[in-house]
Order: sequence, then structure tokens, then C-alpha cells
Amino acid sequence: MPATSLRIAVVGAGAIGRRHIALIRQREECVLAAIVDPAAAAAEHARALDTPRFASLDQLLADARPDGVVLATPNQVHVEHALECIDARVPVLVEKPIAHTVDAARRLCDAAEAAGVPVLVGHHRRHGAIIAKAVDIIAAGTLGRLVAVVGTALFYKPDADGYFDERWRREPGGGPV
Repeated sequence: MPATSLRIAVVGAGAIGRRHIALIRQREECVLAAIVDPAAAAAEHARALDTPRFASLDQLLADARPDGVVLATPNQVHVEHALECIDARVPVLVEKPIAHTVDAARRLCDAAEAAGVPVLVGHHRRHGAIIAKAVDIIAAGTLGRLVAVVGTALFYKPDADGYFDERWRREPGGGPV
């Protein structure tokens, strides 16, 4: 591991959080600083990875201060958790959606700007193969001069993996904005 490795903590060890954990562990320039999740399954996962585990974000920020945080928590707490990171001056990537309301998103953006703390939103599909190909086609001029684009994409969420079993996904603020 390079001496300049970024120490990144992941908050929320559900399906999306575990994907972030796996990707961080694959990168030579990153180290998984901690997993933050109160669930017993998260504690077991952290033990299996020989990674520190904290039950809460405030405990992590007080005790371990990572270089960055990935928030893969339920949508309804994105803003609360991101504001904690901003207050601690720790850059944060917030899984989409950034907030459960427009007013909450504005409050978060204003806080990040005032503090000068980077906040990113996890729009990972922007970097996927389908979008990369579309960018190449447009850049090559294959479609001519574009004056407008309207697009829709639907992505399958397999029911077999229990994705929709999480109660928060079925409550207001838990689904698409």
C-alpha cells in the first residue's frame, strides 16, 4: 500500500455499502478505514475484513477521522450524516439521492459551500460502459449536431436479493425522489 493511501470509511454496510467496501479494497491507493453500521451483520463483516467498525458516524468522526466518507445509508438520513461530515471537515460521497427533499438538499449544499468541504453524489452510472459509449458517439459527431436530448433509463433491481425487504425503502423518502 502506498504511503499516501486515502483512508475511506463506509457508513452503511447494506447492499450498496458492501459494493463500495469491495471497490475501496480493490484500489491500491485506498484503504478501508472503517465500517460504520450498528447492525450485527456489519460487525461480522468488519471482523471478517479485519477492519474497525463503529456503531455510529459521530463515534467514527470523534475516534478515527478518515480522509473521506462514503454514505450508503437510508435516504432519509443522507443530509443528517453529510452535515456531520461537513461539520468535521471530512469530504463525503453521498449515495443518490443527495436528500429526501429539495429544501434539505439546498441546506446541505449551502453548508458544504460555506465550509469549503467537498460533497459528491454517487451518480456512478455516469461512468458506466453504456454512458461512455454514448459520449464517444456524440463526440465523434455520428449523430450530427445535437440540439436536445431526452433520455430515460430503467434498471432492474432483483427481488431475489432482498433489495426491497428493507422497510426504509418502502417509506416516504426511501424511494425515488
